[in-house]
Amino acid sequence: MEATQSPAYRLARTGQVDPDAPAVAAGTIDIAAPRARVWQTLADVRKWPDIRGDISHVATTGPAATARSFTWHADGAPVVSTFAVVEPPTRLTWTTHDADHAGFSAIAVYEFDETDAGHTRIRCQESMDATAIGLPLDNETLTGLIQSWLDGLKSLIEQRGATEPDSGSAEHGVQ
Repeated sequence: MEATQSPAYRLARTGQVDPDAPAVAAGTIDIAAPRARVWQTLADVRKWPDIRGDISHVATTGPAATARSFTWHADGAPVVSTFAVVEPPTRLTWTTHDADHAGFSAIAVYEFDETDAGHTRIRCQESMDATAIGLPLDNETLTGLIQSWLDGLKSLIEQRGATEPDSGSAEHGVQ
């Protein structure tokens, strides 16, 4: 089945996660930067190794676009993600599955709001199902994974500064 035909993709297109997945969680963080910059940093998948240290080997054929797929490695395992909603600078959603379709499926929904101070508040929801590949995953574990994404994004933008949207990180195997 093509990624854009999956039930997960249909949910992601409407900005929803799978409420029946074995793991469902959410997180929020405020980042001291304009919403457009925060959105663009997350949408540039080549920056993901700079957001989370367990991510490597990101390959994409271009910038974030609806139905565009990209590959990356999380803890060394290859996965494929497909953007479902690309609405700068307010929403970004994607689905993820393991590269060999063995049974891992996830939905990520990110919403970006501007605060009164001109900063950005990100609200993230995710659902994951890894039961078919025997990966134990619960709401608490997923909450921790979400927080690592949010903390890494905040750190990249606020402390190290995000560079231009088209710069990748060659040291992490980014193509």
